[in-house]
Amino acid sequence: MVETFGAQYVSLHVRMSNVAALRLYRDTLGFKNERIEAKYYADGEDAYAMKLDLGATREQLLDEEEAEDLDEGEPAGELGKAGEDLGKKGEEKKADKKKRKVKVGRGLGVGELVERNESQKT
Repeated sequence: MVETFGAQYVSLHVRMSNVAALRLYRDTLGFKNERIEAKYYADGEDAYAMKLDLGATREQLLDEEEAEDLDEGEPAGELGKAGEDLGKKGEEKKADKKKRKVKVGRGLGVGELVERNESQKT
């Protein structure tokens, strides 16, 4: 709600008799009872008007965004290709590194195992 809509809070109504929902919203998710809405439901039952302040969530998201802005790795994609030959101080250049082949997918024999298991089921 904070990321998509920029919400400051979330509010909802819960039947006073709905103990499971009250425990979920109040005890687990941290909603607060704001007031009681008399005869809120069509059958005449009262409801709790509940609210959850999203200020702490907003701050946490801002902290995470700031942490994501820190560069922890080397450039990828086009940026990586452009800087491949530059290298860093005290580091060997990427162009000088040896490449090695690795097996992936069916090259590891996984396909054969799956096929063998499938044939055993029939």
